Amino acid sequence: MHIGVMGGTFDPIHLGHLRAAEEIYWAFELDRIIFVPAARPPHKEEEFEASALHRYEMVSLATVYTPYFSVSPIELSRPGRSYSVETLREFRKLYGEETTIYFIMGVDAFLDIATWKEARELLSLAQVIVTARPGWRLDGVERSMTPEQWHLLGNPRFKYLKISEITRKTEKAHHESCLVLLVEVVSLDISSSEIRQLVKEGRSIRHLVTDTVAAYIGKNRLYQPGRKG
Repeated sequence: MHIGVMGGTFDPIHLGHLRAAEEIYWAFELDRIIFVPAARPPHKEEEFEASALHRYEMVSLATVYTPYFSVSPIELSRPGRSYSVETLREFRKLYGEETTIYFIMGVDAFLDIATWKEARELLSLAQVIVTARPGWRLDGVERSMTPEQWHLLGNPRFKYLKISEITRKTEKAHHESCLVLLVEVVSLDISSSEIRQLVKEGRSIRHLVTDTVAAYIGKNRLYQPGRKG
């Protein structure tokens, strides 16, 4: 089995997240992609405007009509901080060693990964796929890493791939521990922070999030001025 794991705060989940997951799913011929909303990540707790439960519900609504997308409450159910390495350990136990796990993340998150808990082990537990985000480039990832980051990550190797060039043959050939795949996907210029700001200003967020997520935000009055939770 080949599964993708896409973690994130998803505050809220938007079409950029969904499109990146869609392209990775088809390019790598995965069996499914599991979205994992972070409950209490160590670096972003103060930034949350919607509770973990609201963010989980929005991801569920955004993925409900895509049969190969699912959402896991694994980090909401686990007490304490949300560490990706612990999540990947649990998925490894759940799915077994014969399953290939692809951990999908944006380039902005990857450039901060050396500060994550047991980052070197994380790179050995899953095949890391790094996708571009608006305003970020993949071809500068290696050059931007410091000697300390190289050391902390165990001197990973990098492979740049265009989504149109990926086949099952090339993917299998490059599936190695501590190899990071830099994958160029369609990068929609959408950010969760901009969506939250639009809601605060009373402006439309249609075609930035799914209609189900837009309705949920409106019904629960999320991201309203002065509102948290």
